[in-house]
Amino acid sequence: MAKKTSQEKPKAKPEKTVSAKPKLIDQVGGSVKQLASKLPGTKSSETKPEAEAKAPKPSKLNKRLIAMIVSAVIVLIIVIVGAFGVLIYRYKSSSRITEAVASVVPYPVMKVNGGFVSYHEYLFEVASIKQYYQNQPGTTTKIDFNSAAGKAKLKDLEQQVMTQLKSDEVSRQLIKKNKITVTDKQVNDQLAQITQSAGGDQKVRQVLAQYYGWTYNDLKRKVKFQLEKQALQTKITSDPKADAAAKAKAESILAQIKAGADFATMAKEYSQDTTAANGGDLGFFGRGQMVKPFEDAAFALQPGQVSGVVKTQYGYHIIKVIAVNGDQVHAAHILIKTVDFDQYMQNAVNSAKTSQYLKI
Repeated sequence: MAKKTSQEKPKAKPEKTVSAKPKLIDQVGGSVKQLASKLPGTKSSETKPEAEAKAPKPSKLNKRLIAMIVSAVIVLIIVIVGAFGVLIYRYKSSSRITEAVASVVPYPVMKVNGGFVSYHEYLFEVASIKQYYQNQPGTTTKIDFNSAAGKAKLKDLEQQVMTQLKSDEVSRQLIKKNKITVTDKQVNDQLAQITQSAGGDQKVRQVLAQYYGWTYNDLKRKVKFQLEKQALQTKITSDPKADAAAKAKAESILAQIKAGADFATMAKEYSQDTTAANGGDLGFFGRGQMVKPFEDAAFALQPGQVSGVVKTQYGYHIIKVIAVNGDQVHAAHILIKTVDFDQYMQNAVNSAKTSQYLKI
């Protein structure tokens, strides 16, 4: 029994030792984790909040840097805009770089009824008219715009451009007010007619570049504006009361001519066209040179015949064909306007509130 007892007692010690191992491993493991967490570059979920709290936030630095860059850019833009403003308003610079800047920054040269005319528009029109005068057909000597005479001529042309730009701005405002629209088809049809009359697309582009410095897109823009103005004229001159009065007057004049009154004498007395002083004589013209209703009536007449009352966008006409030569007709006319559109536009331009910023 004594031997068995002494042999059994040592067995209890290993059991205690085994039961204590997990605690020792946990302690060692915990110490290792704590030690590892203190090592540089070691991530620890226990110390992460503290590390984040102490570390500087990069977003604040980025915001400051972005704000400084934006401020610097704004200051630079202001300086550039101001510098070119001086070049434009004091020196009327027309250099390529000034033109490029003006195409982006709408420096105003004039204010018309609250609408602005830009320096870019002004430069475009001045360049066009200068090129035309230097390359117009029949001239062999170009104008030297740097000479005394050339500078005087240029100043006159610049003033003409300003007057035209004012009129154009008034027209655009009236077009918008009257809700005038022109379709792409109308524009393209008109361009096709111009191209055909000029002898082809290549010829049109050559003439545009040589005499005006225009691109084909410039022509397209001009054609659209011209069609819009024609549509505006048609609407303005279609006032019912004015239309009825003009028609009645034209019919009265026609009755007198049919009764034996001299056509040229009646034209001088009653016609509201610029040809009145010449008895309404229009000279020879071919197809495509007059508005369609007028053209159709004129080409349907024989020499000596007088038409009935013909209405166009300009008013009421009485047409007399004097002679026919092939596809050309020599005619005279008497015009009675429904509304004098030229006078209407002149009144609108004269009454426009205008501020001019560019001195000519």
